[in-house]
Amino acid sequence: MADERHGADLTPRPQLRLAALLALSTLLFVPLLVHYLEPRALLKVLPFYGLAVALGAAVLLATYTSLGTRYAERLSLLFVLGLTSDLLVYLYVKPYATPTYPAIVANLLTCLLMGSAALYSWRTRRTVLVGAMMCVGFALVSAILSSRGLPGAPFGLAIGSLVAGVVTAAASARVIERFRTSLAQRQDELAALSTRLMTVHEEERRRVSRELHEELGSSLTAILSYLWLFDRQRPEDLGMLRSRAADARRLVAKTIAEMRELSQGLRPSALDDYGLLPSLDSQVKEFTERHGIVATFTADGVPERLPADIETAVYRITQEALTNVVRHAGARHVRVALTAMDGELRLEVEDDGVGLAPKRKNGELGTGLIGIRERVRALGGSASITSGSGAHLCVRLPIPGARAVRA
Repeated sequence: MADERHGADLTPRPQLRLAALLALSTLLFVPLLVHYLEPRALLKVLPFYGLAVALGAAVLLATYTSLGTRYAERLSLLFVLGLTSDLLVYLYVKPYATPTYPAIVANLLTCLLMGSAALYSWRTRRTVLVGAMMCVGFALVSAILSSRGLPGAPFGLAIGSLVAGVVTAAASARVIERFRTSLAQRQDELAALSTRLMTVHEEERRRVSRELHEELGSSLTAILSYLWLFDRQRPEDLGMLRSRAADARRLVAKTIAEMRELSQGLRPSALDDYGLLPSLDSQVKEFTERHGIVATFTADGVPERLPADIETAVYRITQEALTNVVRHAGARHVRVALTAMDGELRLEVEDDGVGLAPKRKNGELGTGLIGIRERVRALGGSASITSGSGAHLCVRLPIPGARAVRA
């Protein structure tokens, strides 16, 4: 049976095993019963302890079989209903062993319901359904006992407390369900991000290896050949020597440019040398030249230098956002704005493209956007993206106090 919890494939078998052990723990009370109860009363009580123990033992054994794995959800429901029936029959047989028995049984049922909802991660609907069955069963036992001349007031109060407990359990189940849904979504996003990071890492290693082998390797091989020719060139071949030297200089310049581009891809030196604003301005201009999309960059009140982790995050977030524009937006214009105000850094990337895909409008983010959000959360900020006539990404990051200038 499919697990009812969102985003999880594990069955509640460990929780069921724990609950069965708790049911078996009722054996600890048997010596007390033998000591304090009369033989006649003991004979009436022991069968109910025996039923609880038998049910717990059966469930515990089932958790070690394929049955407990395949039908753990159903087994947990039957286990709770079995314990409920045992308590209700116990109440029917001995309603007034003490005047507070009805209230005690009602409290036990409430605890059983709340514990089961939390332990087995029940949805609100199942919690309400089981709680309603408990209330109906308790009311039937109360009606039967009242018809036999037993006072009904304690039963009425007990039913009221049971109903209140069911409402509380349902509300708690709703809260737990939301938390588990949110947690499962975060786990799925982290798994997707982890996969994305490993893929990107491997692609980057492959790209660096290929460029080192194909571009730099071939250029250095050609330079080595020219140097070999220089060593063997005759003095009368001065013109040819100069031509070879010019070719070698061009290859060296090309190799240096390729090495610089490769280095920039791994870590932009401008970010370390000049700071965030010149790096973003250069990035936006290069984006326009490479993709033919008109991109503008503005900055206002941004400190001259920011902590390295913030500068790196803003640079990479902008890089990822512009990459998404190229891949998905179909835009003609992009606006990048960076503003610092009241100790907060705000980055906006807005385009006039087609907007977000339907699944992203519904909250399902792509790995690029998940990566952006993870970077932002790691720095204690927030990120939001809206879609209309284009997409609008807004990132807010807290920044330490720094001297602000107009850019």
